[in-house]
Amino acid sequence: MTPCGPVGYGQTLPPNLQPVKPAAFKYHRPGSVAEALAMKAAAEDARFLAGGQSLVPMMSLRLAAPSDLIDLNTVEELAGISHSASHVRIGAMTRQVDLVNDEALRRQIPALNAIVDSVGHPGTRTRGTIGGSLCHADPSAELPALLLAVDAEVVIASSDGQTRTVPVRDFFGGYFETTIGPNEVLTEIRVPVASRRMGFHEVTLRSDEFAIAGAIASAHLDTSGTLDSLRVVAFALSDRPQRLPEVETSVMNAAGHPDSLRAAAQLTEQLVSPTDEPHLSANYRRQLSVVVVRRALEGALPTTLTTTEPATTDESR
Repeated sequence: MTPCGPVGYGQTLPPNLQPVKPAAFKYHRPGSVAEALAMKAAAEDARFLAGGQSLVPMMSLRLAAPSDLIDLNTVEELAGISHSASHVRIGAMTRQVDLVNDEALRRQIPALNAIVDSVGHPGTRTRGTIGGSLCHADPSAELPALLLAVDAEVVIASSDGQTRTVPVRDFFGGYFETTIGPNEVLTEIRVPVASRRMGFHEVTLRSDEFAIAGAIASAHLDTSGTLDSLRVVAFALSDRPQRLPEVETSVMNAAGHPDSLRAAAQLTEQLVSPTDEPHLSANYRRQLSVVVVRRALEGALPTTLTTTEPATTDESR
């Protein structure tokens, strides 16, 4: 445990200046999940540190001021990717950049390269983790939306030694909120093995910023080339990544015919609930939602459903 000093090396800032350094906290380096959970249970107001790409800036601005910081980077069991016949296991501390370095995972998630390349910039992807992105629960983030689109589930461990499995669709509780309890930690993500075609499209004000509207579509075609199932997820358009079952049903009812995609995407405008921002109206974002969903669908579905041609991904931004 290492005490970390307060802002300004012990000096007090004038009232008119905002602090740009974290408040004092105690720093811990556990060696296991059990030890990390025990540390958190014993602390007054502890936070887990994953990649730190969101938490550390919040602490610097005093938007978060935990009494203790528990660094999960020393817990080896939380990192890595493994494959089984039924699912891909991704440790919560797996770096975002390592996702695209796994060839088998890229085959399972055809849009993976495009989606990960849209997360922040190379420096943040090198440190940022998939579990950290999920737990931060920013509704504009790409990775939570991706995991919802592929029907993933998460495993959560608690301080009493028990674990529970939660579908990603039930994981988010709203803006920056999840179902993780005070004495729990996310340990892994499980992605079901499936043959997928995927499309992805988002709109950003600048290339390294969060999306102002985005969508991911994941389609499964049977061996005859017929559309078997479809997931469509919008992000940055509500208080959490949002599945669009009405859009999915519209496309499925038309057997995925290319002519049906525009009409199905048009439904999105009435399903999402974006907010007004200083230079961006909610109405404009609703209009964008139609565009990003249509382009995601076009990327996921072939121009003809009579063959099972290789998956393509719309990587435009």
